[in-house]
Amino acid sequence: MIVEPESLCWMTGRMVKARDGVTWAEEFARFPALQAVVRDDGSGLGKGVKLERARRRAAGQPDLDDSLDVFHTLREGGRALRKAWGTAGRALERADAAQKDFERRGRQGQSCQGHGAPLNRLWQQAERHWDEAKAAETAWNQARSAFEFFTPEGRLNDRAEAAAVVTATLPYLGAPAWAKTRRLLLRRESFTFLDQVHERLVGLGLDPDVLSALLDLEGLRRQPWRLSAATRVWASVRAVQLTKACPDWRDEARRVGAVLRGVWRASSLVECVNSVARMQQARHRRMTQGLLDLKRLYWNLRRFRTGRRKDQTPYGLLGLSLPDLSFWEFLKLTPEELRQKLSAMGDTS
Repeated sequence: MIVEPESLCWMTGRMVKARDGVTWAEEFARFPALQAVVRDDGSGLGKGVKLERARRRAAGQPDLDDSLDVFHTLREGGRALRKAWGTAGRALERADAAQKDFERRGRQGQSCQGHGAPLNRLWQQAERHWDEAKAAETAWNQARSAFEFFTPEGRLNDRAEAAAVVTATLPYLGAPAWAKTRRLLLRRESFTFLDQVHERLVGLGLDPDVLSALLDLEGLRRQPWRLSAATRVWASVRAVQLTKACPDWRDEARRVGAVLRGVWRASSLVECVNSVARMQQARHRRMTQGLLDLKRLYWNLRRFRTGRRKDQTPYGLLGLSLPDLSFWEFLKLTPEELRQKLSAMGDTS
């Protein structure tokens, strides 16, 4: 399954016997204009991207940006953190239960000899697990900041700074439960989106000082928790500087914002569409390729009811001009009738 993120257009969905690298490479080859992929860490999908990039290099074609999505990385980190706190909580419960038993023996006049040392060990274990969980939580919060466009201080993030943040947190994420998260954090593809941001911002052709000021304001807008009397004055000063240096800076600010919105970091959009497909699949005894294609057509023709895509269709957002018909009206058209309508609209594609 491939989904275009801006339009949420379900580009392709095929039922295959094996989701290996060769199959994915064949699918990617059908989209020669594809510039970037945001994916999970599936082995077959990753191999397919490598094969497609190798094919493009051999053919002298533009390379394909390979991004490992942050959705699964953050989910795995959240799971590991819950396990860490679960271990700390259970250790604390054991120590508390032993403490209550120890105190009960004292109230009943029973000998407590031989029970004090085990009790102390339980409390030491509980304190150790609690400290480890607390340190892991702090480190994980820091690691999460590496996946933001802006650092906590408001600077535009980059690969070097993100990698430094991750490296500093790894010693505190050493428990076995963090193994998969550590592996994802260290993958080069995890920070491809930061390279894309810098490359596309440079492509705007703005003066470096103007771009820096615009990014300062955009960072503050995206981090409202940084707002204070001092930052408001600072933002006003930056706005005055921009007005003098670039009278149409508000238009340029919209271009900068469009660049940041156009860099996608998560494949959770595919997961959303996939959940819809699976829900529909559960209603049928047998799913065929034809039925899957029919559902894909329905999804791409339906109008969104809410959000910034409201009253628009995935096909329309993708730039495809189609007759303004409902799904059922569209489905009733013969191929010849559809060609005639498209021809009348000036679109013979």
